[in-house]
Amino acid sequence: MARYRKILLAYDGTAESALALREGAELAALSGARTYLLAVFNIPPTLEGVEGMGGGSLVSTELKRVEAVLEEGVRYLKDRGLETEGHLVRGLPPEEIVRAAENFGADLVILGYHRRKGLAKWWHAPTSALIIDRLPCSLLVTIVRGELTEPPVTESSAP
Repeated sequence: MARYRKILLAYDGTAESALALREGAELAALSGARTYLLAVFNIPPTLEGVEGMGGGSLVSTELKRVEAVLEEGVRYLKDRGLETEGHLVRGLPPEEIVRAAENFGADLVILGYHRRKGLAKWWHAPTSALIIDRLPCSLLVTIVRGELTEPPVTESSAP
């Protein structure tokens, strides 16, 4: 197995990213890797202009949610004895994940993914597909099959 020194985990609080975070924490512990947890504040273009026109509360609420998710993930990693840094950035997830991997010199990026059914799989390009050709390092995509039976990453899911 390759020895990873720097692992970037993309985390948005979803069940898919929680699975990736848990598996990434295990891999980081085995490798003795430093972890970088990335949360991307992705504001839809339709809300960009409303920020200063009374829509700021929507933007502010979402920003607080993303900050809380990042804090939760960092706490989860630190509780497992991992050396970690949390980073919140604003932008499109595929672009920001590639940029962060480059900036941190990541050896591995870990993402969570949930298979889509029916027409949804044709309308949504997964983040992993959008970054795979641009990523300067290895990529591990954890795939959620069916429903997750474990709780999301919280203090109650600590070992």
